[in-house]
Parts: sequence; structure tokens; C-alpha cells
Amino acid sequence: MAYQAIYRKWRPVVFEDVVGQSHITRTLQNQIKSGKIAHAYLFCGTRGTGKTTAAKIFSRAVNCLNPKDGSPCNECEVCRGIADGSVMDVFEIDAASNNGVDNIREIIEDSKYVATKAKYRVYIIDEVHMLSGGAFNALLKTLEEPPEHVIFILATTEAHKVPPTILSRCQRFDFKRIKPDNIVRRMREIAMGDGLNITDDAYRLLAHLADGSMRDGLSILERCISAAGTSLDCDSITSVLGIAGTGVMFDMADCINKADSKGILKIIDNLMNDGKDLNVFIDSLLSHYRNLLVCKVTEEPETLLDCDAEDMIELKAQAGRTSFEKLSNTVSKLSAARAEAKWVKEPRIIYELALIKLTKPELDLSYDSILDRLTECEEKIKNGINIQVEQPPKPEPPKKEAKKPKPSARLFVPIDKSALTAQSPIVAAARKWDKIANAVAKKFPHLAIAVLNRQITIDGEGIILIYKKDEIMPKKIAAAYIKQITASFRQNTGTDFNVKTAFFEDIEDNIIDFWKISDQSVQAAENTDPIDTLANNFPEIVEFTDESEFVDYKPDSSDFSQASLEDEDDDEEEEFLEDEDSSDKE
Repeated sequence: MAYQAIYRKWRPVVFEDVVGQSHITRTLQNQIKSGKIAHAYLFCGTRGTGKTTAAKIFSRAVNCLNPKDGSPCNECEVCRGIADGSVMDVFEIDAASNNGVDNIREIIEDSKYVATKAKYRVYIIDEVHMLSGGAFNALLKTLEEPPEHVIFILATTEAHKVPPTILSRCQRFDFKRIKPDNIVRRMREIAMGDGLNITDDAYRLLAHLADGSMRDGLSILERCISAAGTSLDCDSITSVLGIAGTGVMFDMADCINKADSKGILKIIDNLMNDGKDLNVFIDSLLSHYRNLLVCKVTEEPETLLDCDAEDMIELKAQAGRTSFEKLSNTVSKLSAARAEAKWVKEPRIIYELALIKLTKPELDLSYDSILDRLTECEEKIKNGINIQVEQPPKPEPPKKEAKKPKPSARLFVPIDKSALTAQSPIVAAARKWDKIANAVAKKFPHLAIAVLNRQITIDGEGIILIYKKDEIMPKKIAAAYIKQITASFRQNTGTDFNVKTAFFEDIEDNIIDFWKISDQSVQAAENTDPIDTLANNFPEIVEFTDESEFVDYKPDSSDFSQASLEDEDDDEEEEFLEDEDSSDKE
């Protein structure tokens, strides 16, 4: 007998052997037992989930002379004839290569004849979504009112491409992706029957690579057996298939978390030297980060992930060392690199560049990267505060307060406080800082934590941003981008002042509260006597008199009377007239 592939050799012959589709096989068995068989069925699902296998079993079961609990006996004349192809009442057609109107018309004409040996004529049309529009229209009437002795079974991986008029005339069954546990259990049965020696971790790896398809899993198993023999372990499978093991995934994730660019390049180089496919490696790395995300957001990831105990412990530990924003940013960058690599001849440089960028977030100004860096800063600040709260410093005996040294000229340039007024350029510029900080944060979102709601002071060179001792990261961010902050400050104030950073403890004795500085000329005016101000401005009309003249002075009534005032007025008038007459004569 000619050699048969494993998936063909071990194809299920009864409904009980179909893996992971009990919700469908149980329904079909009940229909056969009750005799309530529909005239058309539509089997939908991804590849390798048992659609065609279930259709073949069903075609034998409806015609079996001695069915057993709704499954075919596979021993009677009809079952054996359908299995070996000698009974011509079951037809299997591939719609991918027979998709024209003429092909469907042949089926329609042939369906008019009764079955020769079987009870039903069964037509299995695989990949039915490949039929042309005309072919679907030709099949429509027959599918709606077929002869009593005809059953149509349509199978497709893309049900959305089947016209609604066809869907409405069929009983639809959706085949699920097969769970890894079910794949492993079926592979154990096959390995026992063929005398294979496979380790537990190899079973799990094969089930993971199968990706929900039993046929794909068995095809991979057969390929590994052909290359490595009847004894398989995880290393032999990865070597045959050219894929990286789980240890490499953990190492790569650690290098990304530690910003180890050299380690990343070394791992890539080793993979290339071992003949690994980088596209497959990136797919596996994305799957690894998906597992980390599951561990990060769920309390019991064991129910969602198929991993052994050791890998699960390591996944949880690595997820605990990584923020959700970091995981999300990494997945986004790797997915973008995977899509971009499809269009280049050498994808290695694309993947290396994407991975190195993940270790140098300051080069990436995307939203995800900025959010990742801000989250990291918040975590560091939070951890620092927690450490101080949980482990308060022991009280020390009182000591004489040491005189703090003056800050260096580089940190603080002295300024004459007495000469400062509200109109001083540095004071006016400093009072605009809140508005300038909002503009800086809007233009550079990653600087928001460093400039917003920040206490500042002034010195002889410009302004100083003040930070607390536990605000290490915000101060580092401000120092790293001090040129951009200074440029924005100068642009908004129209000055050439500098911007510096300092810890509060280093300059606390030199901090100037520029908001309390008022206009000294106004203040002086408020504290000056009005007569003095008048004397300063108009000295020619003010005459100062010795106050001693008015001491013990008592006015006499004879000195002050109405008559005396009138006499004085008359004398002045006569003098005025004499002066006027003399001037006229002249």
C-alpha cells in the first residue's frame, strides 16, 4: 500500500473521533437517529478544523445499513463502497477549480437521478465561496427545492463570501478552532499508535504551532519525524522548523527592558547564524508579548495560556517587571516593523532598527513612547516616595546647624534685590512663566512633568526651575531638554535670559519671591508727605517759614479789624492808580 500522510492515515471515521467539535457532531448524530435530515448543510470554519472530515462521515452515516448511535458502522457494503470510491452516490467537488456555471449544471442534471446503491445522493462542495456569481445563481433553485434523495453539504473557510440567498437555504454549522489540550490528546493517541516517543514540552510546542488546526499540527509532526526520527523533544522541533525557543524570547524581552542594544544585536546575529527565519522569530516574539499582556492584566493567566509551570512563573515575573505602557508600545512597534518588512528585500535591518528604538525611547516622539516614558518616571517617583514612607529615617540627636555654603556661581548668580522693581525685565519675564510652561508642555508633551506647576526663582542670568529632592527624573528631563525650554522662554518674553535647574535645598537661602516685588517709585510716593512732594515738584511757589515765629503768639484785636483791612486796600488801590498814571504820561 502506498504511503499516506499522518493526517490522512488518522482521519476520523466516526463522529466520536472528531476533535473539538462535539457541539456539531452531537447535533448531526441526533438528526440521523431521528431521521430528521436536512436537504442542505453549510460547514464553516478555519482550515484543519474537521469540516470535510465531518461531511464524509455524515455522507456514510446517512447511507449506512447499520448505523451505531448516529455514526457509520464502516463495515457494511455501502460504508466500504463510499470509503473506497466504488459507490458513486457520494460526490466531492472542489469549487476552487470547478467554479463555473457549467460545472454546477452538471451537478443539477446528475441530481435528478436516484442513488444506485445508497439511500441518498450526497454532494460535498468544498470551498464553495469560490463559485462564481452565475454558478451560485444556477445552484440556487436546486438548493431550495432539491429532490428527496439529494443532500448538499457546502464547506467554506470564508462564509462571508457566500451569498445570503444560499446561506438562508442551508443549516449552518460553525466549526471552532481546536483547543491545544484537544490537539495534544489526539497527538498522544497517534503517537501511541505509530510508536513515537514525544516529550510533554514537544506536544505543547506542536499544539501551539498548530494554531487551532488539527491538520496543520499533524503536518508539522510528520515533518519533524521525517527529519529527527521517532523521538522528538522541544529542541529537535525548533531545530527542524528553524524557529527560536522560548528561552530566546525571554532573553530578548529582558534586553528590551534593560535597554541593552548590544544584547539585542547579539541575539539577532545568533539567530541568523543558526539559519532562523527572522519573520517567524518576530511572530513568536509578538506571541510572547501577548502572553506578557495576559499576565499583566489578569489574575489567573493559567486559564488563558497554554504554558508549562516553569514558563508561567517566568512570564509572571517578567510581566511584573514591565509596565503595561511598555508592553503596548513594544507590540505596536514590532507589528509596524513586521508589516514594513514585507516590502523590503532584507528585513533584518528593519527589525534591528525597531528593536534598538525600543531601547532608546528618547529617539521616539510618538504618543505611545511618550506615555511609556512618563509612566516609567511616575513609577520611579512613586517607588522613591514609598521607600521613604516605609523606612523613615531614624531621628538624630540635635546638632548645631552647620552654615550652608553659598551656591556656586554656576548654580546661582547673585542679583541686587534692592534694585528690582515690578518693571525689571527679569521680574516681568519670570511672572510670565506659567503661560510659557503651558506652551512648552503643549509643544513637547514629554516635558509636562518637568515644567508644569513648577516653583521658580530668579538670579543674575535668568530664571531657575526648582525641584524637590525626590523629583530626580523630572529634573533630569528638564536638564536634558534645557535648550528647548530656554528657546521657548526667550521667544515668549523677547529676552535673552537663561533657564537653569536646581534642587530646593541647594538654593533655599537665595530664593527670591518676585511676586512680592512692587514698584518702588509708587511705594515711595505713598510714604511721602504731600507738602514734601509739592515742594520737590514746585519749589518756586513754596516758602518755608521758621516755626519759632509762631511760638507763644497771641493775636491782638487792634492788630486785626475790618477798618484796618479797608485802609490797607485803599492804600494799595491808590498806589496802583499812581503807577498806571505815570506809565500813561510816559
